[in-house]
Amino acid sequence: MSTTIAGYYLDELVDWIQLIGFYNREIIQFGNKLAEVIQRNTIPNIAEKVEAQQGRLNEVAVRFGRLHKHIEKQHSKLKVDHTLIDNKLINAETEKRQNELRQEMEQSEKIYVDVKYACYHFLSETLKKQK
Repeated sequence: MSTTIAGYYLDELVDWIQLIGFYNREIIQFGNKLAEVIQRNTIPNIAEKVEAQQGRLNEVAVRFGRLHKHIEKQHSKLKVDHTLIDNKLINAETEKRQNELRQEMEQSEKIYVDVKYACYHFLSETLKKQK
């Protein structure tokens, strides 16, 4: 664990980038599962319901994409020539931005978890109907 503020912030940012990558891979997997439901096409009017689920997944993926860009920008402010900046160079703006990113990541994860479990529920119910 880093002992500098910049090091701590950087660790936090790297964790978020890794989580966003993981979530994006899950979103792709859900998209593939939803596509399979449409291919089976055994339930009337299923396409609209699948599109709604896919739309929610797409919205959260876009949200994560924007957040990833903001995280990368903050990441670049914490290093100079590949070296962490000194604690005294962490200004109020950098600290405020880190807090905003932390809140945005937390909110995005909450939204994603809701979308994820709604998708799980939808897929489960849909598969039961296809028996």
